[in-house]
Amino acid sequence: MSKTDKQPQNDKAEDRTGRTVKRKVLPESDIDELKNGSPEPTKQLRKCEKAGCPAKIPICFARSSARCTGSGYTSRWYHVTSGEHFCNECFDHFYRSHKEGYQEYIEWKRIWSLYGKTDASIKNYMSDQLLGYWLQCKKCKKWRQLGRDTKMTKDFVESFVCGSTIKNKFLSKDEACENPEDCRVEWTRDSLFPSLIVVPPLFRNSISGPYLTGYYPDGVGLTPSDTDLQMHPKGVIEVAQYLKPFDFPDEPRRAMAHPPDVMTEDEDDEFPDFAKLPQIYLAIRNTIATLWNLNIKEWVTKELCVPYLICRGITRIWCLENLDRILWFLTRKGFINCGLITVPSKPAFIPTIPDIQHPVIVIGAGASGLAAARQLANFGIKSTVLEARLRVGGRVWDDESLGTCVGRGAQIVTGCINNPIILMCKQTGIEFRELGDNCTIIDNNGEIVDPAMERRMDFHFNAMLDIIAEWRKYKDLPQDTNLLEKYREMHQQFLDESQLKFTKKEEQLIEFHIANIEFACGTSLNQMSAISWDQNEEYPQFAGPHILMKDGYTQLLDKMADGVHFVTNMEVTSIDYSTDDHILVRCLSGSEMKASRVLVTVPLALLKKKCISFTPKLPPWKEETISKLGTGHVEKIALRFKKKFWRESGITSDMFGHVPEEGGTRGLFSVFYDLSSSQARGQGDGVCSCVTYNWRGCEHCTEQV
Repeated sequence: MSKTDKQPQNDKAEDRTGRTVKRKVLPESDIDELKNGSPEPTKQLRKCEKAGCPAKIPICFARSSARCTGSGYTSRWYHVTSGEHFCNECFDHFYRSHKEGYQEYIEWKRIWSLYGKTDASIKNYMSDQLLGYWLQCKKCKKWRQLGRDTKMTKDFVESFVCGSTIKNKFLSKDEACENPEDCRVEWTRDSLFPSLIVVPPLFRNSISGPYLTGYYPDGVGLTPSDTDLQMHPKGVIEVAQYLKPFDFPDEPRRAMAHPPDVMTEDEDDEFPDFAKLPQIYLAIRNTIATLWNLNIKEWVTKELCVPYLICRGITRIWCLENLDRILWFLTRKGFINCGLITVPSKPAFIPTIPDIQHPVIVIGAGASGLAAARQLANFGIKSTVLEARLRVGGRVWDDESLGTCVGRGAQIVTGCINNPIILMCKQTGIEFRELGDNCTIIDNNGEIVDPAMERRMDFHFNAMLDIIAEWRKYKDLPQDTNLLEKYREMHQQFLDESQLKFTKKEEQLIEFHIANIEFACGTSLNQMSAISWDQNEEYPQFAGPHILMKDGYTQLLDKMADGVHFVTNMEVTSIDYSTDDHILVRCLSGSEMKASRVLVTVPLALLKKKCISFTPKLPPWKEETISKLGTGHVEKIALRFKKKFWRESGITSDMFGHVPEEGGTRGLFSVFYDLSSSQARGQGDGVCSCVTYNWRGCEHCTEQV
C-alpha cells in the first residue's frame, strides 16, 4: 500500500515542503452553482484597505485597461484620496512593459524626471495624468466632475455652469443643475480628509510658475509635466519693480518675503492640517502672493484666486474650501491686502468681529499709529487716534524754505524691496527716486580720495567686523565690551601680526567708516555692544537701494490719515487698565476716553522719559527693556548753494563722503546728500540743496558749519 493510500481523508494536505496547509473549501452555494453549470463562483467585492477610507465600493478613475474592473472585483485597490482609487488591472496596464500603456508612462516619466525631484511612480502618474477635474457651478454652486482631457482655462473656470463644455454649449436641454451633487464632495469636508490624501495633487497653469523657475516645480507644489512652465527663462524674475515676494537660497533673506518651497514656522502653527501636505499649501500661498504683487491696487479675494488654482482630483474642492483661511492669515500678517487701497465691502474671508462697546484708541498719529488705525479699519474695527501735536505725521515734518523739500525728520527710505512705504507710494502715484550706491569720498581740500585706497580700507574695515563676529561665536564669551574698543583691539592685532603700517590718509578712511556706523546708530561705537551691535541682521531686512522721497513724507502720511478718525492736541498722560470692562485714557487737557484696547505708538524716547504713566505699572521686564534700549540722536543740517560746486571736483553721485581730518571730528558731516529739485539736478544754475548729518551735537561744531 502506498503512502497515498494510507493518507487520512480530511480537509488538510501537505505542500511540497511537507508543511501542513489547510485545503480551501468552497461554500455550498458556490458548489451548487458549479453543479448547475456556472463557470466559477462569484468573487466578493474588495473594499479599500486604507484605514479610515469611507469608500466601501471603490470605483477606478483610470479606466485605461480593457480589463479595468470599474467598481467590480480587483485583487488590489490603490488609494489616492478618499474618493479616488484605481484598480490593479489599470496599474498593470502602465507598469508592465508588454502592456499598451507602458510607453505613455515612460514618456511621462522622462519629462517628470527631467524637471522634477520626486519619484516618478505609477501613483504619481495616475494622479498627474488620469484624474478628472472638479469645478463649481456658478449658478447652483454644486461641484461637478469633468473629464481628464478637459482643457482648463481661466475663462472656462470663471464661467462654468452645470452641463457646459469648453465651448459653453449645453450637452442636453435638461436642467443640469437639478442633478444631485456627487456624494464624494461631502467627504472632502470631513476633518479626516487631508490625512487620507496619499498622493497630493500638483497644480498646473500656475501664475506663480514664471517667478519660481529657480526651484524644482514639485518642490513648490507645481507639476513637472507642465511643459509650458519650462518655456520661461531660468532665474529670479521680479514680480513687479521693488516687489519680490519670494526668497531664494543664494540671496539674503528679505523682509516681507516667503521661502516658496518651505512653510514658515508661523504657517506650521496656523495650518497643522497642511503639515503633511506642504506642497498643496505652498502652491496656494505662492499663487496668492503672485496675484497680490502683480496688482497691489486690488484686494486679493477668493473669487480672484479660484481660476488660478487648477489641479486634478477631488482635493481641489478641499483646497478651495480652505482658501479663505489662507487669505485671512496672509492679510492679517500684512503680506497681502495692505497699504492705501479701497477695501471691498465685507470681504468674505475676514471673520465677523463682535461689536465692542468702546473703540480702540491709538496713541500717536505718526506713521505707525496711522498704519495701525487703517489696518484696524480694514478688519472692521473702529478706532480713534490721539495726537499730542496740532498735526499728524509725528516726527515727519517737511520744509520747503530752501526751494526744495527737506524733511526735518525722515526723508530717505532705507531698502526699497518689499518696503511698505514704497508699496504705498506705488499705490497712490507718489514720486520718489532711487539713490545710487556710489559714494565718492573727498578730503578737507575738496580732493577726491584715491578710489583704490578707499576700496582697500573698506575691505579692511569689514574684515575686522567679520573677525569680531567670529569672536562672539565662542560659547564662553568674556564680559561684553563696547564695539569701538573691540575694533581698536582687532585692528592693532592685525597691524602687529602683519607688520603693516597705514598712512595718515588710510587711518582717516577707517575713521570715516567708523563714522558711518555711528551715523546709522545715532551714537558713538563706545556706547554700542560688541556682541549685539548688529542684532538686527539676524532678521530679514528690507533689501535694495535707498529711496529719496522727492516731495517728502508728508503727502504720504496725509493719504494714510484719510478716512482715519484722529484728534489732535490730545497729549496722553496716563493709561489706566486696572478694570476688566474698559481702559481709561487721560489727556493733559483733562479729557478722558474709554477704550476696549489701547495701542501705544509713541517714540521710545518718550517712553524712556515716562511721559505716560500706566496703572497698574508695566511688567518689570518691559520697563527694564525700555530703560536699557538706547535711542540714537542725529541732527540734520540743510544748506543751499547757487551751484553744485562739488561737480567741479568730478562728483556726479547723489551722495558723497567727507573724510575727517582728526578722530575728534569723526561724525561731523561725514556724508552729504544732494536733495536738489529735478530742475536743478544738472550742472546749470538753480537752487541746489545739500543735507548732512551730525550725531555729536552742534554745540561744539559752529565753526565747522
